Amino acid sequence: MSTKQLTIIIGVLVIALGGAVALFFLDPSKQIFFPKCAFFVSTGYSCPGCGSSRALFQLTHGNVLEAVRLNPGILCLLGMGVTDFGRYIRSTTQAKPFRTLFANTWLVIGLVIAMLIYAVVRNLPWAPFTSLAP
Repeated sequence: MSTKQLTIIIGVLVIALGGAVALFFLDPSKQIFFPKCAFFVSTGYSCPGCGSSRALFQLTHGNVLEAVRLNPGILCLLGMGVTDFGRYIRSTTQAKPFRTLFANTWLVIGLVIAMLIYAVVRNLPWAPFTSLAP
């Protein structure tokens, strides 16, 4: 493992841990310095990312079901990111080339389509879709 790879691994871990600690102590629904969603402010509709910081806040407190209710998409992306990071660490220890999951064109297209469908569905005014709004 090269020094550059070790620096990347340690840097990502420090940033992730710092973000998790910050979100553990700072509730996004009560702090004014967390940015508001520009799409929601301008249109009144929830975008696919609305509720992400609140979902991550709930996740740092162990409230997985509430995090899923606020934004299931961010948890899927978080899981994919953690998996990809684990694959990166494995590739550096085994001296194999790393190919990120997100380099797969069909996966990215599928994610974009899923996010667009989720954006429409979470704004429908009928039950059970109203429960998808953060």
